[in-house]
Amino acid sequence: MPFIDLSEPYIIDIGRGVAAVFKPCGWHSALHEPGDISVPSWLLEHGDLLPASELKTAVHAAAPRIRGDAVRNREKPDPFQDELGMLYRLDRDTSGILLFALDRSTMDSMRRAQNSMALQKRYMLACTESGRELPGAAPGSRQAERAVLLDRLRAGKEMEVASYFRSYGPLGVRVACILPEFAKRSKKKLTRDLYVTEYLGARGAGIEARASTGLPPDAILVEAGIRRGFRHQIRAHSAWMGLPIAGDSLYGGVESKRLFLEAFSVTLYDGARATAEWKLYNGN
Repeated sequence: MPFIDLSEPYIIDIGRGVAAVFKPCGWHSALHEPGDISVPSWLLEHGDLLPASELKTAVHAAAPRIRGDAVRNREKPDPFQDELGMLYRLDRDTSGILLFALDRSTMDSMRRAQNSMALQKRYMLACTESGRELPGAAPGSRQAERAVLLDRLRAGKEMEVASYFRSYGPLGVRVACILPEFAKRSKKKLTRDLYVTEYLGARGAGIEARASTGLPPDAILVEAGIRRGFRHQIRAHSAWMGLPIAGDSLYGGVESKRLFLEAFSVTLYDGARATAEWKLYNGN
């Protein structure tokens, strides 16, 4: 079941060259300051759960830095040591699966897979229908397409939503979605790449799910996937389509105890064939 509140991370699986770790809502993916509630800090305290590997060595070596009593003395960044083999990040308020490579060669190969869009992350999000505009987006709204999107998803058909992004608002903390035909005329700085969110399915939230997780009574559970991600991508795309995520005050979501967005599955592909998969649950 999605969106179960947990007080700390746990290791989901170790194998195929990676450690899959669950990140709870409210935890940082990476260390920002000593003392942060972060997955690297948790790994420091639970490094003995890892098998003998370059990752375990890196965790022990990172201990003084994470505690804040060491000074970095390398001339060049070391992505494996600095990120503890982390393959990607999740927003602080997004829960779900983080993958940590057990060795440098796996980190390199998995990052190449990401760059070639062979790694798909699937998310569960709880949305409510809204007529609120997404500020800064061009066009300002695609709410007229919301019914089409939901009808397709409920019928078992998929639909893609694609846009360029630009930073928007005070300090650029939000992103705005820009359709390609508007991007050509934009005088603002946009992302170089077009980003695609694959919407895969939708259903109502059952009574049990609402009772156990605190979902809004009119919540719609939507499954989405990305192969190349940008900051706040699914949050912005969903709000743009008139389906903001519950708890997402930045993009017009209804007030809730948490952001109802969870990365529940990561799949590695070789062409059309899935060669590895890490899951929290089966999308139910």
